[in-house]
Amino acid sequence: MVRLSFCASHQVPHFFCDHQPLLRLSCSDTRHIQLLIFTEGAAVVVTPFLLILASYGAMAAAVLQLPSAAGRLRAVSTCGSHLAVVGLFYGTVIAVYFQPTSRYEAERGRVATVMYTVVTPMLNPVIYSLRNRDVQGALRALFTRQRISAGDS
Repeated sequence: MVRLSFCASHQVPHFFCDHQPLLRLSCSDTRHIQLLIFTEGAAVVVTPFLLILASYGAMAAAVLQLPSAAGRLRAVSTCGSHLAVVGLFYGTVIAVYFQPTSRYEAERGRVATVMYTVVTPMLNPVIYSLRNRDVQGALRALFTRQRISAGDS
């Protein structure tokens, strides 16, 4: 990126300096940089994602062999939230990094970037704390108190 020359406005339409907005501002030939980004992305992003999906496939096969429906339901509920966060994270990362610069839209790029840099790191602690029995009990007590208070009004 350092070797690029910029002939357009130097205001990056993004909340941090991501590669797509910089490539859009450049008046240099960026084909070799785009190829490098795709290649690096395949190694750094797609490979771990495929390995995670393969491990979830193995877990799904093990869960299907559980004798009780309750055991299967518990396993699915435990893994389901994590798989949703993994899908959200990798889905938005792949959408940002595996898109040709010619099709890049700043607004969609900003939203996707916020999803994988801010939202997904915040989701895991929330999801796992909601699975904690103490937190569940405190939330039940809070909502019960609010319902009783609302009924008094």
